[in-house]
Amino acid sequence: MREAFEASCGKGGCHSPGATLPVLAGDELDGILTGEINGVPLVSLGDTANSYLAIVMLPDALLSSLGLTRTVPRMPADNDFLNPNNQVILSWIGGAEFEGGGPPGTGGDTDTDTDTGGTDTTGEPAEPTFANVQAIIDASCSCHFSAPSAANGMLEMPMGDSYGALVGVKSPTTDLNLVEPSDSAASYLYLKLAGGFEEAGGAGTLMPPVMGLMDDAKVALVKAWIDAGAMND
Repeated sequence: MREAFEASCGKGGCHSPGATLPVLAGDELDGILTGEINGVPLVSLGDTANSYLAIVMLPDALLSSLGLTRTVPRMPADNDFLNPNNQVILSWIGGAEFEGGGPPGTGGDTDTDTDTGGTDTTGEPAEPTFANVQAIIDASCSCHFSAPSAANGMLEMPMGDSYGALVGVKSPTTDLNLVEPSDSAASYLYLKLAGGFEEAGGAGTLMPPVMGLMDDAKVALVKAWIDAGAMND
């Protein structure tokens, strides 16, 4: 995680040691969970809307849908908004699990598991409900929160409410539906997570593009939800 912050926020001397801006690199990262700006926590794990770093990094359309505004330009300052390191940071803020857990660079194993993607808070496998699938999307698919564009494969999955954009909806790039209830093998969303999308006429790479955001348990949960009928529960 430290590497993601340094590559996204510390490049060009912006938030690196010695710069005039707040440091988001090196040992100073260890206090990122306790810092705040104008009364807003820098990072409140599992609470994107109450995390200053997320607010300054998220697309304008998504901020508006959440009823949020920012008073500074969108970060990173070089407009490299699709840099995979940004997605790692936003997913971590949203609650995604990463090896080691804990604050960046601490090496601790303080796993909050707020995304319910694979296990619940007791360590048991999560139920294949759409609520748990949505939690996975919210934590791992931030590229698709904004309006359809070439950058996100023309697929929008609104944060917090993606059901209507997925179930029974044709993929923008193939003849398959994104989610075909009771048939994960015919659901393009699942094929993009598990593999097999190329045989279905798709293109690109497995999703999400950042390693570590989608483990086998999360993919299995999505499959189980689809095969159980893809209900909105």
